Amino acid sequence: MDVKKCNVLAAEIRLETLKVIHSRGFGHVGGSMDLADLMAVLYGEVMKFDPKNPRWEDRDWLVLSKGHAGPVAYATFGLMGFYPMEEAYTLNQPHTKFPSHTDRKLTPGVDLTTGSLGQGASTAAGAALGNKIAAAFCISRLELCILTVKQTKAIMMLSC
Repeated sequence: MDVKKCNVLAAEIRLETLKVIHSRGFGHVGGSMDLADLMAVLYGEVMKFDPKNPRWEDRDWLVLSKGHAGPVAYATFGLMGFYPMEEAYTLNQPHTKFPSHTDRKLTPGVDLTTGSLGQGASTAAGAALGNKIAAAFCISRLELCILTVKQTKAIMMLSC
């Protein structure tokens, strides 16, 4: 892994995340900023994706269960070339492709729509199961789900 490359990308993601949030005047700054390093490593070094073909069948999937951290995803996807970065500056505006919570039908690069906390874990599990079935057709991919601390505590309580 190229640590210097990841550090530079993380700094760019932080800057663009702040610009995206600033364009609206408010948003979940902390919830977005705490993922900049992770997004830099995932999209800079680990994940398979094609910005020109966001629904590429062999791509790796990321489910941002804390959908309110959409600005960091929008910044990352813009920097990776899914769309011109400036488009993300329409965050949460009428008719935008960049709502406050990530939406797979609106934003290129978003694999699953998330919103209510806790929703991402179940949809990610369903997607992983569907993708496992698809693996029978020689499709192999990585599926990741990012959860908040509160979500993991709730899941642990439900499983007891």
